[in-house]
Amino acid sequence: MVGTIEPRKGHEQVLSAFESLWRGDLDANLVIVGKQGWMVEQLIDRIRAHPELGKRLFWLEGPGDDQLQRLYEVSNCLLVASLGEGFGLPLLEAAVHGLPILARDLPVFREVAGDCATYFRGSEPQELADAIVRWVEENERGIHRPSRDIPCRTWRQSAGELMDRLTATNGRAAERGIHAESALRAGGLSFQMGEVRPAGSANSF
Repeated sequence: MVGTIEPRKGHEQVLSAFESLWRGDLDANLVIVGKQGWMVEQLIDRIRAHPELGKRLFWLEGPGDDQLQRLYEVSNCLLVASLGEGFGLPLLEAAVHGLPILARDLPVFREVAGDCATYFRGSEPQELADAIVRWVEENERGIHRPSRDIPCRTWRQSAGELMDRLTATNGRAAERGIHAESALRAGGLSFQMGEVRPAGSANSF
């Protein structure tokens, strides 16, 4: 999991799901990458005191870019459990590395990843645990959804598309005799971006 720890990111459901898996026979690591956010004090206490911390549960609060890239390279799957998201940048980062994705079935994730990710539904820990088990079984049979097929734009391409949109907006505004800046404000235009696994472990999320 990659992202700030906050209620909407779904960490609590994920941790409970993995606790269920750990009580069973599934050998899997949960790697949480991200700083502590707001309103998660009890969850942070739970993580820090967890008996699996440093064994099958890992929390990296502030990895550098190189370490984050390495984590994408050695993990088996990116788990994205957000309850609400503006974009989902980790999906594109995973795609660059060809890392399979298991994501909550949200429209924004469908828009970004399309058929190049596996999706799960439900807010209960057991529902997610069941989805992880299904993913592992499919992975062991060599069934993958190719995340590398997710269309990834460079910053230059994104900037070009933004300029095209602004130019088009400016042209339409000029035709109506309205200054482009006023048109943008009136339209409310805004932009929002959304320890390496131990040797021998079967799966790392």
